[in-house]
Amino acid sequence: LGNLFLSRQMNIKVGDFGLACRVDSTEEKRKTICGTPNYIAPEVIQGDKEKRGHSFEVDIWSMGVICFTMMVGKPPYESKDVKSTYRRILANEYSFPNGKVSESGRSLIGSMLQTNPKMR
Repeated sequence: LGNLFLSRQMNIKVGDFGLACRVDSTEEKRKTICGTPNYIAPEVIQGDKEKRGHSFEVDIWSMGVICFTMMVGKPPYESKDVKSTYRRILANEYSFPNGKVSESGRSLIGSMLQTNPKMR
């Protein structure tokens, strides 16, 4: 959450796009693996390095992680080490604490944390 900033009007802005790139079409895919482990979408880390690729859908995934973290107080896939975190991301293994997140909040996050990028 260190990359979220508030404007003077109290609007949230996302920063730190040091590795950002332009994607010109929905078919274009990037192969770079970078980012904070808790926020990485499954398509960035799964499968054969030669076949995998990702696009703008990873941003929707990361926003889902940010929303979850803001509502719950910790990232949804956080665990003791990076390997375990990646395993949880690939299995899409997260849960909401009882009474902490409204049904509409759960629905929003669930729609953003879809394993299939085309469903986000």
